[in-house]
Amino acid sequence: MWGKGLFEYEINNETTTFVIASPLIRGNRKLVTVIIIIFSTTIIVILTVKLRIIAQWAGLVSRLSFLKIVIYPLGILTALLFLGLLLRTLFWLKYRPLTESDVGQIDWPFISVIMPAYNESEFILKAIDSVFRADYPRDKLEVIAVDDGSEDDTWEKLKIARENYGHSLRIIHFNRNLGKRKALYSGLKLARGEIIITVDSDSLIEPAALKKIIIPLLKEPEVGAVAGRVAGLNERENILTRMLSVNYSLSFDFGRAYQSVYGGVMVCPGALTAYRMSAIRPVLREWANQVFMGKPCTHGEDRHLTTLILKNGYATRYQANAIVYTQIPADFVEFNKMYIRWTRSGLRESLILLKYLIFDFKHKRKFISASDFFLLNIIYPFHLLLSATIIFSLLFDPMFVLRQIIFLALVSLLISLHYFFNERSLSFIYGVSYTLMAILFLWWIIPYSLLTLNEPSWLTR
Repeated sequence: MWGKGLFEYEINNETTTFVIASPLIRGNRKLVTVIIIIFSTTIIVILTVKLRIIAQWAGLVSRLSFLKIVIYPLGILTALLFLGLLLRTLFWLKYRPLTESDVGQIDWPFISVIMPAYNESEFILKAIDSVFRADYPRDKLEVIAVDDGSEDDTWEKLKIARENYGHSLRIIHFNRNLGKRKALYSGLKLARGEIIITVDSDSLIEPAALKKIIIPLLKEPEVGAVAGRVAGLNERENILTRMLSVNYSLSFDFGRAYQSVYGGVMVCPGALTAYRMSAIRPVLREWANQVFMGKPCTHGEDRHLTTLILKNGYATRYQANAIVYTQIPADFVEFNKMYIRWTRSGLRESLILLKYLIFDFKHKRKFISASDFFLLNIIYPFHLLLSATIIFSLLFDPMFVLRQIIFLALVSLLISLHYFFNERSLSFIYGVSYTLMAILFLWWIIPYSLLTLNEPSWLTR
């Protein structure tokens, strides 16, 4: 789906690692993490003082009267962003995934795995095989694969898989492309399991993923959905895939982990999520027929379903030990298309969630959810103000902009220590290059997505 043909990558691909062997470190991961956070924050403060970052901004504002209009709101937003990061880190330090020992003796329930596919001829058989090879009782597992009007021979491959797996695999064929949401909906209508798991057709799950992802559903009746951990299948393909793999860990995994602590994971990804059927059945029709600004919604289906589950009072969790490896865009054009889809759906769903938070939100930790929502979403006005300020100042003082970019690169390097410690991988350095790429080449995506908010195109179909 991402262009180069690929899926030659095996799940056990290894990145270059530096093994942290000290028993003191291995036995006190939370303590070492706190030390890294304190160290990084201290260095950032020292850099801010030594590089005279605040003084540079003050000097620029004194020369350019226009900036006096935005400097105060920009400063307030910056302070709120750091406050939000601090609070999120405190929650994150409390996170740990559940294991079978947290539940005791388990009578594994019947589950339905739904896998929508569009033009995935090269990989669909491997994706299905990874589910059936999982460590889960075969008599309590069904897979429903949906060919969403593919233009290649995906349907022929599904018929081959049907011959291999018999009645454990159910296949659905659309005569034309109706979109991922409709494909999932058709699978959900046929599913027999009281627990539903979605898996993308360009992804491979780890053998233990099915058991691990449903443990919170078995332990906590109030949990409606559980997000799995998304990792890069083709991380080593090129520099872009390496950068995105680090960014996945630093942003998505961190974000879902801290939100899981208070039961408010905002995005349970289509690549791997387990749902309690009784939690999604009441909202299926509303979700399948979502309309925004007069147009049907074709992307962001995973976040909207998560939003509806939270709205109805269920908790959502994250299982870092339930891992799926998915294909990462390997070229810059495809990456931009993906990022635009994510940003559009993120903006749209933030507006929808805001409405629910104000008028109709039954989550028992509504105050924490609302506070987290506010502190997360101020990134949008902050980004718009900062981008306008940087572009304007570039015309008058290019060296000022260069110094800010260098400072942000150093800050990114310190933040990337989180990835280094958790993954024990020297790939953390790619977090810095991702930051530079985002500053130089991705700044336009938020304003563009805001202006095209009701555009339903996937950009790849």
